[in-house]
Amino acid sequence: MRLPVVVLIGTAVLALSSAPARAQVTLCAATGFAAASGVTACDGGSARLTVTANVKTYARLALEEIFGSPAASLQLAMGDVDAHCVSPAAAGLTCLGDATGTAATWYGDVKFRVKLAGVGATRARITGVRPPGGTIPSGRLLDGTAGAAPTAPYPIAPATPADLRTAIGSGDTVVARSFGLKVNATDPSGAWSGDTVFSLVLE
Repeated sequence: MRLPVVVLIGTAVLALSSAPARAQVTLCAATGFAAASGVTACDGGSARLTVTANVKTYARLALEEIFGSPAASLQLAMGDVDAHCVSPAAAGLTCLGDATGTAATWYGDVKFRVKLAGVGATRARITGVRPPGGTIPSGRLLDGTAGAAPTAPYPIAPATPADLRTAIGSGDTVVARSFGLKVNATDPSGAWSGDTVFSLVLE
């Protein structure tokens, strides 16, 4: 009584193995071709495989480092500042007193990372501008060359944004800038806060 069971199982396996595989598309088929070297046995010219893709331009501007530490947020907390470099400087900050003794600039480096692709020979620039509002006095939020005291104030919108770095090409680029605050001896005690908008603009 066991023999018919074995035969039935064997027949079922044979039927499955001879069935065509699923998810196959025939590109070409041929019979009776010459088996000589160089003979095209199966010409797939009438069943071409079409490849498609969407190639995109790509741009990203990221804040990577703030005052020597990895950027964890968009907050640049400078701590206590004054007009005579009396306050202890926060980590990564430097204070430079004015030669007249009436002001001091507190500053540190920030690093941006730019990723740009798909723009060909076109280049980009980083711009910076202050939106209206905030409690930082006009002309006191400063930009400059990395490692040096900044001297150029960020313009306040709707003024034209300042160019911080130009000629940025395709690929991965790190841009370092000096970022700071100028405090005058005549400034009353109080909390300062303000925003800066950085943008990547194609040249």
